Order: sequence, then C-alpha cells, then structure tokens
Amino acid sequence: MMRRSLLLLGLVLLALRVQAEPVKEIVIEPVGDELKFKVTEFTVAPGETVRLIFKNTAKVMPHNVVVLNTDSPSVVNRVGTAAISAQDYVPNDPAILAYTKVAQPGETVEVTFKAPEKPGRYRYVCTFPGHYTLMQGVMVVSGKATS
Repeated sequence: MMRRSLLLLGLVLLALRVQAEPVKEIVIEPVGDELKFKVTEFTVAPGETVRLIFKNTAKVMPHNVVVLNTDSPSVVNRVGTAAISAQDYVPNDPAILAYTKVAQPGETVEVTFKAPEKPGRYRYVCTFPGHYTLMQGVMVVSGKATS
C-alpha cells in the first residue's frame, strides 16, 4: 500500500512539473568595467515568467539589475537617486517590479518575476550609486499573453 501511494505521489509530481509554466531566461552582463549592460533590450510576452540572471563579469565594479514598471525618465531618476541611501542600494519604491541583489565582480545573482500583462517598454537600471544614469536597458513586453 505504501509503495502504491509513493508511486502515485511521484506521478502527480511529475505531471505538475510537466504542466509547469515555461520560464524565459535572460542573461545580462556588464560591458567590462564600463557603465553599460551588454544586453540593452530584451522582449518577453505579457504575463510571462522571467528568470533574469545577472553575471557580473566586471573586474572591479559591483552592479545590480532593477526592473521598473515604467520607461519614464523621471521615475528612473527618482529610483536611482533614492538608491544612494537605500539599504543594498534598492529603495522602497512602487515603481520597482523586480531586482537582483548587488553582485560583486565575478558573482552571479538572479531574480524570477512575472512580466507585466500590459504590453510596453519597461526600463531596467543598475542602482549602485551613480550607475543608473548610464547603465540602462529596456524590457519590451510584446505579443500574446502566456497565461
């Protein structure tokens, strides 16, 4: 009886994993020790699960990736400015959709989040002090919803 229950549980777990929603992986790195991301634009579907992996290949500079729920330059400025005095350089701001922790040189960090349902352009920046003015990219939400 126990063996049968374990077999049934295993089949249920396997079925759940097969039905699991696909995840879109995005890998972002800096351009050496410049204040630039190599990937400055990527596209996802509305509501898609995104696994954003940040590989800090820089030799000396720490960086992070903060995804905003807007493309507004004034919001980018507000978040970037507030980050200077925020814990871990990520302010408590309603415009932040997702973020990685600050990665030291050679470190890889990641975050998994749901893309917005509304198609549009969503800015991502590094909020390590002063980096946000140059270190930016855009997540484009386009196409049909995945859910």
